[in-house]
Amino acid sequence: MDEREELIHQLKAELQWVKYRMRMLDIIEEKLLQMRRMAETAKELKLSAEEINSLNIEIHNLEEQVKALDSESRKTKDDEIL
Repeated sequence: MDEREELIHQLKAELQWVKYRMRMLDIIEEKLLQMRRMAETAKELKLSAEEINSLNIEIHNLEEQVKALDSESRKTKDDEIL
C-alpha cells in the first residue's frame, strides 16, 4: 500500500472504532439514567431496609456493567483497542 492508501485504511479503522464507542456510550448513558431513576424513586418512597438493600444490589450491578462497557470500548495509549 502506498502512503495515501495506508492513511485511508487508518481513517476507516478509526471511524469504525468511533462508531463502536458511540454505541457503547449510548448504552452506558441508558444504564446511568436507569441508576438515577432508581435512586430518585428510592429517595421519594419510604423503603424497607430489605428493599433498599435490593435496590443497592441492582445499582451496583448496573455500575459494574457501566465499568465493563467503558473499559471494553476504550483504546490504549498506543491507540489500540482494548
